[in-house]
Amino acid sequence: MKLYASEDEAYQISTGHEIVAAYPELYNPWTIQDIKHKLELCAQSRPDLAGGRSIEEIFAIATYDYWQYGIGPTEEFYHEQLGASHERKRQYITFRERFNYIDYLNKEEDMHLLRNKWHAYQLLKDAYRREVLLLESEQDFPVFEAFCHRHSSFVVKPVGLGMSMGVRKVEVGDANLHTLFNQLFAETEAINSHFKSAIRGGMLVEEVIEQGEEMAVLHPASVNSVRMHTINLGDGDIRLWYPFIRIGVGENFISSASTGGIIACINVGTGVVETTGFDKLAKTTDVHPDTHFTIKGIKIPRWRQLCDKAFELSERLPTLRYIGWDFVYDKDKEWIVMEGNENAEISSPQIILHRGMREEFEQLIGYKPAKEYWWQGKYPSRFENIEC
Repeated sequence: MKLYASEDEAYQISTGHEIVAAYPELYNPWTIQDIKHKLELCAQSRPDLAGGRSIEEIFAIATYDYWQYGIGPTEEFYHEQLGASHERKRQYITFRERFNYIDYLNKEEDMHLLRNKWHAYQLLKDAYRREVLLLESEQDFPVFEAFCHRHSSFVVKPVGLGMSMGVRKVEVGDANLHTLFNQLFAETEAINSHFKSAIRGGMLVEEVIEQGEEMAVLHPASVNSVRMHTINLGDGDIRLWYPFIRIGVGENFISSASTGGIIACINVGTGVVETTGFDKLAKTTDVHPDTHFTIKGIKIPRWRQLCDKAFELSERLPTLRYIGWDFVYDKDKEWIVMEGNENAEISSPQIILHRGMREEFEQLIGYKPAKEYWWQGKYPSRFENIEC
């Protein structure tokens, strides 16, 4: 089995199948099913990109592209990479390749400061402005019970998973609190079991953020947010990398694009949304489907305060030079931290602006990865022509 850049789909498909067979520890039945399910949803939404290919063929091509370029399976549709040229694929910072840049910018031994959501809360509690608890065992039931008496609803988060996985809103209602407590632990453990990278450290329960009217009105059912990527270049030079708004859709409480939200870029100088909206399949929308707000032209409240907050928090974590901050505007007209992400994806601005940003990003940070493949040094090479 050889791995090399090729636009021959027959080669891509055969190599994709061989890779799955060669790495059974990575491609277990659950993983394969999950990837195919996501690709099927994408193909149904974008049949023009699927081009009549079967899900098996798309899965094989996506597997090849993942190992050759680091393209995430759904990025085949987000960035219209399915059937794209080698040159186009190399223009994008892909799902996996972003870690090469993160490894350069962020100190590995300090990544837990944000990767572990409890560590992040302890470090930046003043920026959260809400109650958060860590639940680790049965011994924590009394504090959970008291928390539920103070809050009729709350948010549950696994301690160490990204992309909104396992995050959900819980209504207490008339539930038996001990039953609810055990149920939340069981659900969190079931989610964690699918991911080797998950931190087995319990879960967080958080007070629900009451949004300020200017942001809540965009979609009242969700916690609408702004993603601010900070890049610390040193000597007090901190840059914002294409900030964007995230607005929920339907009954979804989460506004992340990965869960179906709408995203659109914000002008750094003015704080005004300057693009149309995009959903998770890169389909455009000028008007929010539920609240009928025109996306382009939305003015972010207290924009300068938000920028200053992002800069200030970045300065507090000097060894994490690239961070994706999620901010929410609360009822007191203050921008507060939802969370910080030490390995934040870079895909969203590329989706919104419909262009690859690899060269621009490398010029900004002054770094270009030396390795030919993102996985070298992470996984053993089982390719005839590649040595790690």
